[in-house]
Amino acid sequence: MIPRGLARRYARALLNAAVKEGNLNDVYQDATAFRQVLTDNQMFKNFLQSPQTLTQEKKAILEATIGGKASKLFNKFLLLLIDKRRFSSVEEIIEVFESLYEQHEGIVEAKVTTAVAIDKSIKEKIRKKLETETKKKIRLMTQVDSGIIGGMVVVIGDKIIDGSIRYQMEKLKRDLDEIRIGS
Repeated sequence: MIPRGLARRYARALLNAAVKEGNLNDVYQDATAFRQVLTDNQMFKNFLQSPQTLTQEKKAILEATIGGKASKLFNKFLLLLIDKRRFSSVEEIIEVFESLYEQHEGIVEAKVTTAVAIDKSIKEKIRKKLETETKKKIRLMTQVDSGIIGGMVVVIGDKIIDGSIRYQMEKLKRDLDEIRIGS
């Protein structure tokens, strides 16, 4: 594990280099795919992150497995992490890179909670509506919470839009409690 600031410097360097070369989207796709490979293949990850594995062996395996599949810039970046003995933090660096990429591209995450699962077409309508309202690109995350009874709760950054039936019922109860009966 490296300090978050150091991960940020590596991630920012990768972002700046990708922007300069004009292949930011390719590098982003490479980075997210590589992080998924590490998540899915624990043996591969352990081999690359092991201090007992020689640097040349790590480089050879990386070249053999992703050499022609990822952009040259991303390959060079991974090799640099091996040389600098920072490969054990590659997932954290990629996570920060993904966040920086989203900031650069004006993408914000919207978390939508519904009482029941929603299908793709409804998700797409919600995403488009939120993009229209916020004038930003939206990465939509959905979750189910039957406790909200119905409707939906949308969280974008620090803004919460609670259109759930549970909230409406709680609001109605508060309003009724404030009403004085008789005088």
